[in-house]
Amino acid sequence: DQVQDDLKRATGEFTKDENDANKLNRILQLTGFSDPVYAEAYVTVHHYDIALEVTVLNRTKETLQNLCLELATMGDLKLVERPQNYSLAPETSMQIKANIKVSSTETGVIFGNIVYETSNVMERNVVVLNDIHIDIMDYISPAVCSEVAFRTMWAEFEWENK
Repeated sequence: DQVQDDLKRATGEFTKDENDANKLNRILQLTGFSDPVYAEAYVTVHHYDIALEVTVLNRTKETLQNLCLELATMGDLKLVERPQNYSLAPETSMQIKANIKVSSTETGVIFGNIVYETSNVMERNVVVLNDIHIDIMDYISPAVCSEVAFRTMWAEFEWENK
């Protein structure tokens, strides 16, 4: 089923309704429901940029201070800006945006954690996040070219001629 979806996406066969439903598939749960901080991310891949919109929810009865979303990448991905520290009131949520640059169209992994302090305990608490896998199919978009142009490009690949 997932292979069929990838083929439809690569050939441009998805309709608008399928694209809207597909947006829900791009929301990834980063923490568990029982963690003191719940986080989920909406991932958007656009050419060589990956935008993460992370929703962070404080599930505790105390204010979280110096809350920081720390991300790291593996593969040909690079985090654009340094994360900022926030304060999050009890039982409230916020959106944190992070941008990642892609240097090649390979599969990559984004991983990290959320670090915060509480007022009554002066130690840093860490919530480990689930990994975000960036699939190579996210970079493929349908295109059209003539048969002559296709044959010319095909001939340029030396490894194809052997």
